[in-house]
Amino acid sequence: MSEPLRVAAAVEGPTDAIVLRAVLDRLLGNAEFEFQTLQPEGSAVFGSAPFGKTGMGWGGVYRWARQSAAEGGGSVAGSSVLSNHDLLIVHVDADVAGTTYASAGIRHPPCQDLPCEGDCPPAEQTTNALRTVVLRWLGLGRSVPRLILCTPSKNTEAWVIAALWPDNPVMLRGDWECHPHPEGQLRALPLARRIRKRATDYRAKQGEITATWPSVSAQCAEAARFDQEFRTALPRVRTSASPETDSPPQTS
Repeated sequence: MSEPLRVAAAVEGPTDAIVLRAVLDRLLGNAEFEFQTLQPEGSAVFGSAPFGKTGMGWGGVYRWARQSAAEGGGSVAGSSVLSNHDLLIVHVDADVAGTTYASAGIRHPPCQDLPCEGDCPPAEQTTNALRTVVLRWLGLGRSVPRLILCTPSKNTEAWVIAALWPDNPVMLRGDWECHPHPEGQLRALPLARRIRKRATDYRAKQGEITATWPSVSAQCAEAARFDQEFRTALPRVRTSASPETDSPPQTS
C-alpha cells in the first residue's frame, strides 16, 4: 500500500485553504492524501491560534516565501518545504497584481515588480506577470517540479461563486475573471445559499465546491490552469515515489 500523498500549501487566508482542500478532494478522488497549510499556520486555519510572524493575506505569503527561500540557501528549491512534501501549492490572488509592496507593509522587496497588472481580458495577461513575481519571492527564475502556483482571477471568490451560483447573472455577462470584486456577489447569493467570507460558512459549502469543480474549471481559465498543472504534476510525483507499484489516482 502506497503512502498518502503529502500536499502542502501557502495561501492568503483560511477560506482560501478550505476552497483549495475542496478542490483537491475532487482532483484526488478516493486517493488518500495529507493536506498541510504552511501559511497561515495549519492550526490557524481551523482554530483561533496566532498567525505567527508572517501574518495574513498576500503579504503573509510573501514573507513566508522569502523565509522559505532563505532557508533553502536563496531558493525554495533547496528548502525543507519541498523535501518534506510531495507537492507544494502557493496561492496568490490575481488582484495582488494591482497593489504595491508598501500596501502590505513590505519595505525591501527583492524587486520593485508590483504593480504588474495587465489588461483584462485575458486574465492570463495579469496572472502570467504575477506568477513571475511570486517565483521571484521564492528565489526562482522559473517553476520547479512539485511546485504548483494557484492564481485565481481576480480572487478565490470568483471560483466560489462559479461553484455555488452557476447561473449568477453578473458572471453570465462574460469576462467573469476580470470582475474586480467577485466577493461582492457573496452578499447577492439567494437567501438559502447565502454565505459570508468566514471559515465556518465555507466549510459548510466545502462538499458543494468539490462536487461542482468541473463546471468551475470550465468557467474560469485560471481554475482550468490549476486543474491541468496539478494533474500534470501528480503522475510525476507518483512515478518518482514508486515507479513499479504506484499509479495516479482516479480523477474522473
